[in-house]
Amino acid sequence: MALSTPLSERIGIELPFMQSGMGGIGPITLARLAAAISNAGALGTLAHPAIVLEEPGVSGERLAELVQDVVRQVREGIRLAVSLTDKPLAINVRIAQEQPDAPEVLKAILEERERDPKVKAQLRVLTTSGGHPRMYGMNDSFRESGMLHFHAVSNVRHALSAQAEGMDGVIATGFEAAGHVGHHPVHTFVLVPSIAAAVDIPVLCAGGVVDGAALAGALTLGAQMGYIGSRFLAAEECEYNDGNKKFIVEASETQTEVVPAFFGPGRFIENGFTAEVQRLVDTNAPYLERIRIEGAAMRRGAMEGDLETGMMVGGQGIGRIKSILSAGEIVRQIHAEAEQALMRAGGFVTSVAAAVPEQVARRESQPQELAK
Repeated sequence: MALSTPLSERIGIELPFMQSGMGGIGPITLARLAAAISNAGALGTLAHPAIVLEEPGVSGERLAELVQDVVRQVREGIRLAVSLTDKPLAINVRIAQEQPDAPEVLKAILEERERDPKVKAQLRVLTTSGGHPRMYGMNDSFRESGMLHFHAVSNVRHALSAQAEGMDGVIATGFEAAGHVGHHPVHTFVLVPSIAAAVDIPVLCAGGVVDGAALAGALTLGAQMGYIGSRFLAAEECEYNDGNKKFIVEASETQTEVVPAFFGPGRFIENGFTAEVQRLVDTNAPYLERIRIEGAAMRRGAMEGDLETGMMVGGQGIGRIKSILSAGEIVRQIHAEAEQALMRAGGFVTSVAAAVPEQVARRESQPQELAK
């Protein structure tokens, strides 16, 4: 059974799902993970590294230095990824107004594609999140470069806005998702079909897509691709600390919490960090102090594996993640499970169709039986 959609075929990948951005943690680019996912037939995504959030409020020369550090990391990540695969790749950029490095990162992506024909051939998709899809007026430059541009949205109004800005697709992000979520809790089962009915561009489904059954569900809801984060956090090639991976496979679906985070609400695994954030909010701690504390927790969690007070990323789907596997194994497992789920659902349709003539025949025979 071939599993593909018009969007996956347009990108040039074998399977209709991709890795989410999963960035914002120090120098992490996830280049090795992205390449492994692409080599297995899905679409790997390079992450957007983070300015060191333990220095909130910096400006001038120091801010310029931090921006250039991120730009250098992005360039190195792109070059490493294309050295490890010949398959298509994506890259994510957070474009919130609180992200001062975003314009320079976007320029660097365009420059890398022009610098190296291999990068231009492989780096085919830009995903953006956390801000307005107008993207500093750079949409035309990316469109002219030949890259597809998908923007993350959490409601129908934002999806229509993204379509009006010329996006090639929207990532419908349900409230189950890890990391940043919408200000209003609209869940995947409601969000995806609502957006699919409202827009004329392809929809990708994010939030709870951690296995093949969920991917099959996403496709039946109207999405053309799944957008998968938490499952790939527990991949061997993921740069996140093994402590974060271990936490994911041991946690249940009830062990996540949405708390105020950098650009808005964010979902994380419950621990001392989520309790501390809530305490800071309740005591009206200054915003920059919150950012400093949250930035330190991000480092301790994803990079150092502090399970008690570190920020541990994970969506509600973690309850279905039971093992740490290689990225290739995860991709193959999701593919096989999705095929099985779709075939099972197709069997229900066949059974219903076969049952209809029998039901009609029984109804038609009832008057005769009563007359006897």
